[in-house]
Amino acid sequence: MRLGEWVVVLITMMVFLQFVGIPNGFSPILSYFGITIDTTTSELISSDLANSGFFGYIFGDGIGILLILLGGGALVIGLFAKSYDTSLVILPLVVVMAGLFVSTSWTTILFVKTFGQAWITALISTIFIAVGIAFVWSCVDYFAGR
Repeated sequence: MRLGEWVVVLITMMVFLQFVGIPNGFSPILSYFGITIDTTTSELISSDLANSGFFGYIFGDGIGILLILLGGGALVIGLFAKSYDTSLVILPLVVVMAGLFVSTSWTTILFVKTFGQAWITALISTIFIAVGIAFVWSCVDYFAGR
């Protein structure tokens, strides 16, 4: 699969694990967007994007919108000048996704380990290791294939 498809798969997996009540590294991001989920019942408690930290950062102080405009302007100028490599724009997203995936993998494995069943821990670890290797392989294919 391509890198973009792996990013979508990893985000979907992390959100799914969060919704079923397994603690993972995606929790702070959901709370930053104003989404609160009950960890015991997996119910959506509240979702308030307009009063979230993300919304306040972009539209509250005015500095966030300025950064977006400057970044978008730099990208548009770069598209016409062809003076930048697009992988430099994608690299921060890939690094953040890799960090979130490692955090989610580790916390999920520790959570499953509390069950006291070694075979479940081994099964979950094998799944996360295989997905991690495939994501790294996709990153290498994307960045080395340019």
